[in-house]
Amino acid sequence: MSLFRRQLLYLTNDQITAYQWVRGSHSVGRSFPNDETGWDAFSRHLAGSQDTPTYLLADLIEEDFQLDSLPHVLGRSRRALVQRRLGQLYRDTPYRQAIQQGREEHGRKDDRMLFSALTNVGLLKPWLGAILEQKVPLTGIYSPALLSATLIKKLGLASDNLLLVTHQSSGLRQSFFQGSALKFSRLTPLADHHPDTVADTTARETANTQQFLASARLLQRGVILDTVILAHGESLARLQAACSDTPAMAHRFLDLTDVATQLGLKNPGSVSRSDPLFLSLLGHAVPSSHYAQAEQTRCYSLWQARLVLYILSAGTVMGALLSAGANSLDSLNHYQQSQQMAMETNVAQSQYRAAIRSLPPTTASPQNMKAAVNIEQMIFRNAPSPAQLLGIVSRALDTLPQIRIDQLNWAVSAKAETAVNSADSQQPPPAPSAQGPAPDAAVIGIPKKPNQVLLLEGEVTPFGNDYRTALESVRLLAAELGKNKQLQVEITRQPLDIKPSVILSGNTGAEESGTKARFILKLTLRPES
Repeated sequence: MSLFRRQLLYLTNDQITAYQWVRGSHSVGRSFPNDETGWDAFSRHLAGSQDTPTYLLADLIEEDFQLDSLPHVLGRSRRALVQRRLGQLYRDTPYRQAIQQGREEHGRKDDRMLFSALTNVGLLKPWLGAILEQKVPLTGIYSPALLSATLIKKLGLASDNLLLVTHQSSGLRQSFFQGSALKFSRLTPLADHHPDTVADTTARETANTQQFLASARLLQRGVILDTVILAHGESLARLQAACSDTPAMAHRFLDLTDVATQLGLKNPGSVSRSDPLFLSLLGHAVPSSHYAQAEQTRCYSLWQARLVLYILSAGTVMGALLSAGANSLDSLNHYQQSQQMAMETNVAQSQYRAAIRSLPPTTASPQNMKAAVNIEQMIFRNAPSPAQLLGIVSRALDTLPQIRIDQLNWAVSAKAETAVNSADSQQPPPAPSAQGPAPDAAVIGIPKKPNQVLLLEGEVTPFGNDYRTALESVRLLAAELGKNKQLQVEITRQPLDIKPSVILSGNTGAEESGTKARFILKLTLRPES
């Protein structure tokens, strides 16, 4: 699929000429006459053009232009109104179009419209049939008269009343503009292209056109028609001699070489007619089609779809390649880092071994010393300490100031289990590795941290023989201590023994001196699992 090559077809009443447009310039054209031989040769020429966008420039005598106005409506109503008017004006041809050229300044402010059409359907049929048969991607059918609006913009020729005269292989074309809007265009065939014939025909036809424009009220009385003639070489000199200014018409002559240079054509000195000017307008841009039907441009739509798919595929492949390249760079970076780390590890190990060898000999090996330190730390961590249990009691007493502690008895539970059974204890512990982690304490026979037991003896003050308050205070103390999930609380002695089997005795009405609300709590702290 070629992205930078185009095929330009220049159609006249007598023949069609095919050009290849590559990198800003067209090749030498190949012409095919308008007969069966030419049609067959043209079809064979298109056989290899299925992937080349093709532009058909129809420079025909049978191109009609009509000025009219339509009510200003929008949307579907506007499209229906335009199609109905086109059907009325050009019933026998599908190659027609409408261009809005502003609105009327007064009244209903209707839309000013230019309707145009190619009326010789039979002339187009064999050429378009060959294009469709070969499935050539036709972008559109274009008119030199309508492309002239782009030409005068690029050349800066726009004026209120401009008649552009161009000498082409099809004949002499005159296009009338008001501002940048085309109002009328006419192609006059030439018997031959001799400079004298071109000059005489131009002088005669421009005068006739001026009279037609005045009679059609396209040119107001007393207004000068600005006539710009594009010619080259000897034809330019003959035209200057044949076309004289009059009160109704002023002439300007432009050399095609200068015009081609201004348009950016390559080798402008070889331009002798205006055909390359219009071809370059198609080659450098993709204007909207003037007359082509949807079925005639279907292959071009498919070509565009394939192009989009190719671009997306290329983008996907490029993205995959970039991703693969990035992953390869990351892998290479990681490999280099791993190699560097391995080198640093080897150096560190070498330095460590050198340092070990430089140390004086000792009775114990470094491995045994490390094992002894680990065992000492295990014993220290598993050794019981009353600090945790006393802290719990202290925080509980802060909330109950009526409780007074008289005596604390702390002990370690004799039920602490070792990490190994009797059968396992007969085997020697495994030697710790110099590089591995320290073994668990249970593996080498160090007992687990035992339970701690604290007997807490105290009394409730002041008492005043208020056993109910004393019992409630002891219960609150036991409940506060029991909030710690590791602590088991047991009240072994209450201020008043309230068991059903105990006989209560005492005197009522008088307090017994020396009576105290004493109690004993047994606290068992289990180690963390």
